[in-house]
Amino acid sequence: MMLNVILVDDEVVAVNALKRRVDWSKYGIEHVYTANSMQQAQTLFQNEKIDFMLCDIEMPQGNGLDLYEWVKIYYPAVECIYVSCHPEYEYIRKALQLGTADYILKPIDYEELDQILTQLIERLNKQPELEEIPETIIRTLAEKESKEKQDNVVHQAKRYILQHIQENIYIEEIADQVHLNAQYLMRLFKKETGLSILEYITDERLKLAKELLAKTDYPINKVADSVGYGNYSYFTKIFKKNTGMTPAAYRQNQK
Repeated sequence: MMLNVILVDDEVVAVNALKRRVDWSKYGIEHVYTANSMQQAQTLFQNEKIDFMLCDIEMPQGNGLDLYEWVKIYYPAVECIYVSCHPEYEYIRKALQLGTADYILKPIDYEELDQILTQLIERLNKQPELEEIPETIIRTLAEKESKEKQDNVVHQAKRYILQHIQENIYIEEIADQVHLNAQYLMRLFKKETGLSILEYITDERLKLAKELLAKTDYPINKVADSVGYGNYSYFTKIFKKNTGMTPAAYRQNQK
């Protein structure tokens, strides 16, 4: 399986050196994207398929911790390796809370990085196949959109999102499906729904999680996987932030 990586650091020289020094093809990396700010990285995430990132922490206009927290909400399967000059425990603690794959210090020890990348790639390539979500639950969610015209572009985009809710979903892919420019689709979607596409995806993941918690006996970690959140603790955090209760408490409340 070919993978894609993004390197994020506000120091252009550091990004270029990392891109040049590592033999990315050795790890099965097809594309190496680079960004020098949180905003640039977010734009790339919205338009490209990215499997993991190497990211600095200290950056202007949004640091690496802010970026990965955003990534975990909208692209929960993406892994992160922090590359930082900060050895302080507070930075490492925050990174671990977000579920980072690893944390290495600058200047980079490329032998250490090789070991970390090898282990990460092995894990990414061994991702288990997810079980299909029960058809009755998918149908329940789909029926909520039934009032819209079937040829409506936004409806088509919503349907694509629902069909791929277990995966990382990229705006460029949705735009290709409805034959529109990605930027135009984002504006149209926001105008018609009041939500950005990324906000809508998160809402749909949580709606599906609620259905699975209420109507199946799936373990909570399986529910998290089924709605695209491979990290159980982060799924719990997002669920509680949006519902005011943990997944376990929500399930108990539905009985």
